[in-house]
Amino acid sequence: MKSSISSFFFLIFLFTLSCNFHYFALANEPQNQIGNLEKISGDKIRFHLIRVEESSKANLYNAPALEFELAKSKLFKLSRSSKLNLTYTTKTGTDSAGISALMFLLTLGIFPSFVETHSNVTFTLMDREDKKIIRDYSYPIQGRRIVSWLTIPFYLVLPIFSDSVDGGVNFETSNVSLRMLVEAFEADLAKDCLENPELLEILRNKGNESIEL
Repeated sequence: MKSSISSFFFLIFLFTLSCNFHYFALANEPQNQIGNLEKISGDKIRFHLIRVEESSKANLYNAPALEFELAKSKLFKLSRSSKLNLTYTTKTGTDSAGISALMFLLTLGIFPSFVETHSNVTFTLMDREDKKIIRDYSYPIQGRRIVSWLTIPFYLVLPIFSDSVDGGVNFETSNVSLRMLVEAFEADLAKDCLENPELLEILRNKGNESIEL
């Protein structure tokens, strides 16, 4: 009995210390993101953020860090009193590690364990009073998590050259995936506002209106 308990805690310890490497791919990633943002001058668009959680546990595409990523935006400004809502929703699936997880354990973390994740993320801009949708944007995003001692050099070096990878001991969340999604949304909305200045005016006016909390 004691042996079984010791083995169990050893496996937990092994998973905790093993480093993981995340790679993310966003479908239809916008081009010329910075250029469009720099063309929009004036006040930021204020909105009230509603993050719809899939479950009580954060995942790679839906975590509290979303608010931090949005707060860094050159286009948006978070405001609890704004009459413009931004609702963030995700639907995520995971393909289990399968045989690779067993091989990982048998080789004490040398053989990599592979887990693939995929999600459909939606940003919806809505009038807070009449619930009318002004714009919505959806993004399919996929990720691969590789867990192994062998990933240590990759997660230390590759983030220098690519902004779609990260790693470490954090298995469940990633600022990189959230940053990619926010930047894509930011770029697409900026593009639409440049093509339709009336949309930008509507969003700013509605965002600047306040409700009593």
